[in-house]
Amino acid sequence: MNKQMRRHLLPLTGALVSLGLVAGCGGGDDTGKGGAANGKATPKASASIAQGPAYQGAALPGLARKPAWSLAADGVTGCPGDPVERATSRVVGDHSQTCVLGDAVVLTEDATTYPDNTGGTPQEYLFRARLLDAATGRERTSVEVAIPADGWSSDRDPAPAEFFTIGQWKDGTPALLAVDGDVTPASGLKKESVRTTYTMYAPSGAKLGSSAYDGADGADFTVEAGHVRLKEGSDSGSYAPLGGGATVEVQDRWEDQAPIGPGFGYRVVTSLAELYVSGDRLQVGDRLTGKELWNTEGVTLPAAVAAQTPDGDRAAASLFPLAGDKGLLAWGLKDDTYDALLTVIDLRTGRTLVEGPKTALDPNDAHEQVVVLSADGKSVVTQFGGGAVAWDAETGKELWRQGEDEQEIEPVALPTGDVLYASVSDMGLTALDMRTKKVLASGLEPDSSLNDDIDVLERTSDGHTLLATSDGVFVFAPEKA
Repeated sequence: MNKQMRRHLLPLTGALVSLGLVAGCGGGDDTGKGGAANGKATPKASASIAQGPAYQGAALPGLARKPAWSLAADGVTGCPGDPVERATSRVVGDHSQTCVLGDAVVLTEDATTYPDNTGGTPQEYLFRARLLDAATGRERTSVEVAIPADGWSSDRDPAPAEFFTIGQWKDGTPALLAVDGDVTPASGLKKESVRTTYTMYAPSGAKLGSSAYDGADGADFTVEAGHVRLKEGSDSGSYAPLGGGATVEVQDRWEDQAPIGPGFGYRVVTSLAELYVSGDRLQVGDRLTGKELWNTEGVTLPAAVAAQTPDGDRAAASLFPLAGDKGLLAWGLKDDTYDALLTVIDLRTGRTLVEGPKTALDPNDAHEQVVVLSADGKSVVTQFGGGAVAWDAETGKELWRQGEDEQEIEPVALPTGDVLYASVSDMGLTALDMRTKKVLASGLEPDSSLNDDIDVLERTSDGHTLLATSDGVFVFAPEKA
């Protein structure tokens, strides 16, 4: 699959900003463990942006013919890092980025002055993130971080997407994390000191909370759900809320396990721990309290699964994130190793909310396991290696599935509930009617993308769709009914 059209699990809820995670209410004391105050990541005055280049590409079904606004790509390096996408990818060295933060578009640039324009090591790196209103393109705020080239060290590469990442705030709403480094030179008897500041911003540009830490050990903390991980245990970690407050103990996910649920989310214990979780017994617990909530031995099996599961036997199951406190649980069926029944469940109780269609689920398939959900949560398209299946997430009714004689359909995005964008083997980026699978248009991908680490289409929470190319960033409103 063309890398610019890569999708993994979409949308993922909960967030892991380890690797760096995070808009609602928050903030508070900006003094961290080291007694430090604000870093240099501060918002700047809002301003309107000029209209950018005209869109020369093909019409995008379901979206307005002309963009609501655009911005020339000059100076735009890319977008913030997407640690959740990165954590769920099977691609080694994946550096996923996303340009969407709730109802804001976030663009990053490298404003560093390099020696003689040769790309050599500068005195400091200067990175900037701009939060733009998705509907108008108006700049809500600009955030800068300045990173000394000497004296302050981190495992992060010197690139904007490493110092600006998308995550969640304490209440599970989206926020931007900015990491800022600083060095105070030695003076008299005082040794040189280093400080790292972690700050989160809401889509509105409002500052949610900030904490600073002195010493080299504070340069590479991970952040999750508005908390900084300060100390690792054997099976858990101590997290301090940004802006100050008492630390909390949080259970770890298994290595490479997809984040499931908002905030700190849920921990899934099973016989296998991969990018998704599966096994003949799943145990789901609350990561913050450590309490087991339910397991697949204690819940009522869907009728189709119960009919094939003799008393005393266990039904295999695989759990995927869906949205909020809902998960996608695929129950194994005995009649074929890779046949599974798709269900929507309540993650807190394990109760089945909707029984969906059957699908082929091959855990050894080389494809990414893809889940694409419409913004209203009513429609979902899944592709687990056995062909795409579209269905109604509220009733479980199957809408269509990829036929054995059809080209492979890999879901990319559902910017509107009526149109699915997918990567089709010989047709490139293709728009399909969500209800009928009819091809509406094909070959829609831009000739060149702004950045190979950014998905070809991204949808904001207020219904706008972003297309980032090497010519510019184009943001479209939904097509009028």
